[in-house]
Amino acid sequence: MAETAPGLLPAQQAALHAIRTPAEHRPTYPAGFANELRNDAEAALTELVDAARSLDSRGVWISKRDLAGVFGCEARHLADADTPFEWSVPTARGTVLHKAVELSTHRRFEPEDAVDAALERLVADDDSLGSFLARASAGELADLTANCVALLTRFGETFPPMQRAWRPAAEVRARARLCGGAFVLNGKYDLTLGSPAPLGGPDGLQRAGKVIIDLKTGSRTPTDPEDLRFYALVETLSVGVPPLGIGSFYVAEGRIEHEAVTAGVLDSALRRTVDGIGRLISLRTDRREARRVPGPPCRWCPISADCEPGQAWLSDPDD
Repeated sequence: MAETAPGLLPAQQAALHAIRTPAEHRPTYPAGFANELRNDAEAALTELVDAARSLDSRGVWISKRDLAGVFGCEARHLADADTPFEWSVPTARGTVLHKAVELSTHRRFEPEDAVDAALERLVADDDSLGSFLARASAGELADLTANCVALLTRFGETFPPMQRAWRPAAEVRARARLCGGAFVLNGKYDLTLGSPAPLGGPDGLQRAGKVIIDLKTGSRTPTDPEDLRFYALVETLSVGVPPLGIGSFYVAEGRIEHEAVTAGVLDSALRRTVDGIGRLISLRTDRREARRVPGPPCRWCPISADCEPGQAWLSDPDD
């Protein structure tokens, strides 16, 4: 465990202990480790290449959300994919917070100033969120600002202040192309700290050093750990060195759930990803009917009104 850092609140100290590992205790990997992982992935996906190309000649893109959807209620996953996304105050909240955290990694801001700067940057972007924010009413913007200021304040009280030496980066996009681009693993990390380091030598050893963190502004979900293991896989395939650790930081709780990345973690992520891609391909090529798995998401599922298992679950007095 890392030594106690002076001037930190208890929650900040706990988070720091979870994510910081002394250099001498960080794992090392030979130069060919990521290539072996890639070879295993491509060998497992070879039989799906033609089907993937038939769906999209530019490749089938896979995100953590796709995998979570196909391992949950497949019918809802397909319905969500066919439903145009609409921004709202709740759906914009996380993105605004992430932008405010990103700005705060490079300059000290008061929470109110960081959120105002984040909104200004996002409005200036020529995308759907910028358009929503530009059209939002004064009440909606006030509500969004108040929520994000509260979350950022909470984040500042429970997450250790980020130092330049940690190389903090927010909203980091990462991709890994497999089988000549037939499959593209796609991710966007909320926050990363640290970086890998080459050690040299005859084996070309690389020392892990990056921690990938998801900032969670809502409740916990069962797929949170698997989402981050998918990110660890994407990072390893794209950078060539596994991350040191992965963690979900639950802002309201002020608590991080951290996991050290090992070869076993990556193997588990690889097997789940390959399995998930196979399920996605079979669904999208209409080879089988989508499974219906009732549960809490039925409350906001776009097809719940016409779903018999969903209606039975929603009408259960023990729900």
